[in-house]
Amino acid sequence: MVKGKPPKPKKCKACSEKFIPRNTLQTACSPKCAIQLAKQLTQRKQQREEKERRAAWNKRKADVKPLSHWMNMTQRAFNDYIRARDGDICISCGSTTAVSYHAGHYRTTAKASQLRFNEDNCHSQCSACNTHHSGNIGPYRINLIAKIGPQRVEALENNNTPHRYTREELERIRARYRALLRELVKQREAA
Repeated sequence: MVKGKPPKPKKCKACSEKFIPRNTLQTACSPKCAIQLAKQLTQRKQQREEKERRAAWNKRKADVKPLSHWMNMTQRAFNDYIRARDGDICISCGSTTAVSYHAGHYRTTAKASQLRFNEDNCHSQCSACNTHHSGNIGPYRINLIAKIGPQRVEALENNNTPHRYTREELERIRARYRALLRELVKQREAA
């Protein structure tokens, strides 16, 4: 009779004790550890399945939401970035003592939706100018020319190419502005 090499000691996957296996597939040192290991594997499998079910449910929920939902989410992220970028100063009246500031668009989102997420078209504006004075466009234009130059202002005014946003595009834009906002906040905290 030919005998092979004796089996090498293994580490029990349940209790981490060293043991000599009876065959190459044995992973636990005792029946008690084997039962414990089986319970752990079953629990991991259930957790994985639950995570997959949750992901599928979230995807189904996201798929039924209208495009306006994604537009609002993206607009919120973009506006948060604009307010953080410009700080508490109104581009129209120069006020620094207003109660609240908005992300005011030079060309409105109703008239030029293709410029909705254009950084040249949106700047920090006090709530009074944005809401009560319809954007206070006269001083806005003058200060915008001083800020970004006449060529870029003319480019904004002449951009009339319509654009329809897709959900995927809005998700990319939203992710970009959330990342830019995090980076801006991190830079300001470091300074």
